[in-house]
Order: sequence, then structure tokens, then C-alpha cells
Amino acid sequence: MASDPGGGPEQGGPHAELIEEWVAALGSGARDHVVPMSRDEAIALLAWLARRIDTAARTGESAEMVAELGAELARAHFVGDEVLGRSISVLDAHFARADAIPAARAAELLGAFTTGYVRAFRQWLLAEQESVRAAEMTARLHMREQLRASEARFRAVFAQAGIGTGLSDMTGRIIEVNAAFAHMLGYSPAEMCALEVTDLDHPDDDPGMWPLYASVLRGDVENVQLEKAYPHRDGRTVWTNINVSLIRDDRGDPRYTLILVEDISERRALRERLHYRAHHDQLTGLANRTRFFDALTAAFTDPDSRIGLCYVDLDHFKVVNDTFGHAVGDELLVQAAARLNSCADGFGQLVARIGGDEFVVLVPNSTADVDDIARCVRRAFTHPFEVHGHRLTVTASVGIAEEYAAHTTADDLLQAADYSMYWAKAAGERRRTDTAAG
Repeated sequence: MASDPGGGPEQGGPHAELIEEWVAALGSGARDHVVPMSRDEAIALLAWLARRIDTAARTGESAEMVAELGAELARAHFVGDEVLGRSISVLDAHFARADAIPAARAAELLGAFTTGYVRAFRQWLLAEQESVRAAEMTARLHMREQLRASEARFRAVFAQAGIGTGLSDMTGRIIEVNAAFAHMLGYSPAEMCALEVTDLDHPDDDPGMWPLYASVLRGDVENVQLEKAYPHRDGRTVWTNINVSLIRDDRGDPRYTLILVEDISERRALRERLHYRAHHDQLTGLANRTRFFDALTAAFTDPDSRIGLCYVDLDHFKVVNDTFGHAVGDELLVQAAARLNSCADGFGQLVARIGGDEFVVLVPNSTADVDDIARCVRRAFTHPFEVHGHRLTVTASVGIAEEYAAHTTADDLLQAADYSMYWAKAAGERRRTDTAAG
């Protein structure tokens, strides 16, 4: 190991639970297939890593330092089945319990730890492959037994590593995969070896991915790292981080590509959920204030663009809440949001909830669209709402504003739409008062 981890695990203290869970997780599976490590040495290493990672998360140390800790775990030859996956699960659970560690920071550190581990594992694996080739070249006869042993180690790691691993030739034919890679996609190793690399493309792949892979095949670059979607045999999508490395023959010509594959489907799903929650209203599913203002700012980047806003406020919504309760009020807002969304189906149009019962529709590059949307909204609210057995008639006050981006600002345009809405609300109140008096 590159560092001395120090003593055994702490008895109590802020890291004790993390250390205990990590030791238990790695102790329940295959631990070390290359260099034996005693239990005390393993506990000391994990205790040191746990302290460093927790301190980094709380003090804002660089993610690259955490990546180096992941590399330390791999360099200590913790390369058995599921070592990385179990470690990430333990660290993720620890971060989730720690209120002082934001979710974004936790995700960043988990990604860095994984990257460092995979990077060190790849270097070790390539070094092993290089030693096999060197042994064959320099000591074909004398070192035959040593060569066999080295190949056996390589095969053991290849077959048993929790990270998906595969070899393909320069035509794209898959030569060999380990059980982890095959299982990840729902195949047996033999079935995957009947496929071509291009058989595993996916509609969600980045368009630049295959040109990068081609550059490796040509020998222009030695390795690439990227995110790729794989089609699972059952039809679902498996998102992965992959490292593709070039293996050359004795003359330096490209011979094989080695791929290391890590399943990040759960982490990606978590990232997408967090992104969705950060940009959408949790009750109605509409865009929230953050997403609306981002879109409004983007619309103002083109000074020649004519931008329209439609500001909508539900009339007497507080009476609904006070009379029927918040559950009815919330359901009314959900149904109102659906009606508003149906009125804004043009390209780039965005409906957002920016207050309790206040909504706004953004119409970039508007012409007469804002007037059309306002009329659609008024018509939509002429029909009663059926909410939890109650038939509710709720109207909406609508204000509009539109102007060229070069002639106003985002704040001024929004304020103009807001004023227009309040004038519409006041006019509606006067009409209702005159009707009641008559």
C-alpha cells in the first residue's frame, strides 16, 4: 500500500459505524484473490479510508483526494467480487445519514471514489497483462511456470472481478467477457462472445461515442472513458461508465481493446431524480421558479426575440382552502395545472408554478401566441372542477405582456405581466360587484 493506515478501528467515535459496516460488507464476499491480507490489516486500512473520506466530505477537500482513496483500495488488491459495489453502498448509506453532507456533495465524492478505484484497477490489470507479454518475450523457456502463474492470476481477476471486463479484437468481435459483464446485460459469457461490439449500441448513446471508439481502434489514442447506455437482454437500459484501452502487440500495432464496465444505473437514476426535483414543482409537476427563470433568462439571449408572458392567478383560491381544506385545494391546483398545460403546446412554451395559486406561461419568439393562450386559459376555467366529490367553479385572472428582448428586461417583462393580471383581477371584481348590485 502507498500509505500506512495506522491503527485499528476506533472504539466509538464519529467513524465507528461506517468502519463497522464497511468491514462487514467486504467480509461477507470474496476479498482478495492476489495478495493475502490479514483481517487486522484489512480493518486498519478501511478505518483509515473511512476517516479520510468522512473528513473530506465535511471539510470540502477536493474530489481528487477522494479519488486517490478509491485508488488505495484497489492498490491494496481489494478486487474481489462486488468489492466496489458494496463499498459504494456503505458510503452512500453513511452520507445519507449525515445531515451536514449535501446530496450533491455526496454524489460527487462517490463518483470520485469510483473513478479512482476503476483507474487504479485498470492500471493494475494492464500492468499484469504487460508482465505476461514481457515474460513471454524475455524468458519463454526458463519462465514458463512463472508465465503460467501470471496468466492464472490475470484470468482469476478477469473472471472474478466485480467490475465488468471484456476483450475484443480490432474488427469489433467480442473475444472474451467475464461473468460480471455478461450478468450485467442478462447474457452468459458464451452468448456475449457470439456478438459484435456494435450489437450493443443504444439509441441513447452519445453521437460522439463511436468516433472515439474508432480512434482507439486506429491507435490514435490509448484509452477513452465515457458514459454509455447498454441494452439489457430483457429490454431495459443499463447505464454504465466504461474505460476502453488499447492493447498493442510486440510490434506496437493495435491488437485488442480491453473494456472495464461499471453499472451506474442507480446512481444515474438518483441524479435524474434530484435534477427533476430541483426544477419541478412537487405538487403539480410543472416547472418551478428556478426552471422558469432559467428559461426566461435563456430567452433573453437573443435580442431580436419577441418574448411573451401570460400571468395567471386563481380567483378566491383561499376560500376553497378555508372551506374544503388543503387536500381539496391541492387537488384543485393539480387539475388547474393540467388545464394550463393543455393551453401551451407550442414549441419552447413553458408553464410554471411560481407561487401558491400563481402560474406563468413563457412564450419565446411570440407573435400572437400570448393572446391565444390567454383566451384558451379563460375558456378552460369556465368549466367546473370535480374535486373529491365537490363541484367547484373557480375562475382565473389572466395578465399578458410581450416585448422584444432588446427593449426590456426579464424583471420588467414579468412585472408588466403581473400588473396586467392584477388589472384583470380588479376588473373582474368590479364586474361581479356590479352584477350582484343589479
